[in-house]
Amino acid sequence: MRHLEFDCLEWHDVDIEEPDGSLRRRRYPFLFYRMQKVRRRHKLPLHPTDVEVVVRQQDHLRHEFHQWFDADGQPLSERMLLFPTPRLTRANKRGERPYDCSSIGYWLQAWLDQVQLVDEHGNDFDKARVFPYAFRHTYAQLRADAGVPLDVLQVLMSDQEPSTTQVYYRTSHPRRVEAVRAIAAKYQFDLTGGRVRSRGAEADLIDRIRAGVGSVPVPAGQCHEMNNVRADWRGCPVYYRCFSCKFFTTDFTHLTELRQLRSSKAEQLARLEGAYDSVLTPGPLSAANMELLRQEIRQIDEFVGKCEADLGSLTAEERATVEAWLYTKDRFLAIIPVAAVIAGRHRVDQPTVDPILLTEDAN
Repeated sequence: MRHLEFDCLEWHDVDIEEPDGSLRRRRYPFLFYRMQKVRRRHKLPLHPTDVEVVVRQQDHLRHEFHQWFDADGQPLSERMLLFPTPRLTRANKRGERPYDCSSIGYWLQAWLDQVQLVDEHGNDFDKARVFPYAFRHTYAQLRADAGVPLDVLQVLMSDQEPSTTQVYYRTSHPRRVEAVRAIAAKYQFDLTGGRVRSRGAEADLIDRIRAGVGSVPVPAGQCHEMNNVRADWRGCPVYYRCFSCKFFTTDFTHLTELRQLRSSKAEQLARLEGAYDSVLTPGPLSAANMELLRQEIRQIDEFVGKCEADLGSLTAEERATVEAWLYTKDRFLAIIPVAAVIAGRHRVDQPTVDPILLTEDAN
């Protein structure tokens, strides 16, 4: 971090494969930096909130050290750092000198002296376990909890061997996952809004093995159609028209995907409406395509409203458990496809693994 360059952000277009097999080009932010230990450059996909932190620091430097920038706000030196020392010495005329290596540890200790740290159960947390290098372990642990596969996490960590990456995290306790699943099982509903009979994970797996009448993950929900379940989501008889299918169910654990789908379809609709009577020829087919998207958006809005109402009906303890799970899912779900592209995968599916625990069952 001390040697992070001022212009460390880059935006790149990445083609992501949608559930229907089509490719959608999306623009993602990346952090580019040089790893001092191994002496090579590395790129890291970022969440939008991470980008905001970098931009705030850049704006802070422009405001406090305007002499380091030209009239357009660009640094005068290509070697200017994002976190330069504020000491205006001869060697630091243009923000090229980093903070002393002990500064970060000093700041962290000063912060620790002013706060009380507790763990997830409310017990005092040992402050001796909080030090700068521990953030690398935290980075790996949070992404492992979010369901980022090991090979992708290895690329994100820039490790040569997967065994090295595994040192930085441990499998989260399965009770966290089971607690959320047990709560959500009582709130599953279908297209009509009717409740679906609660099923345990073991019973569902047994039914899938016996006759294919369990369920498989689909975007923003579960599919219970027999042929599709038997084919492990590769045999849908209605070509993945999930939001018109009576075998589709969902619950509030899919709020993140529902909101992402809603945003994606709203973007598609806006593009079609903008192209109408220019690229698109006016007529019944073009109008039908746009009307289909409008109906799907309305359907998703109903799902989101139902999920939010169910979430609001939970007890305070249940809601805290589920919201912590949803935050983890929302925070890191966006980077999984990008990270998979970086890892060199030829096909990037929408994530269907559990955001907290990646188990053999999830695979």
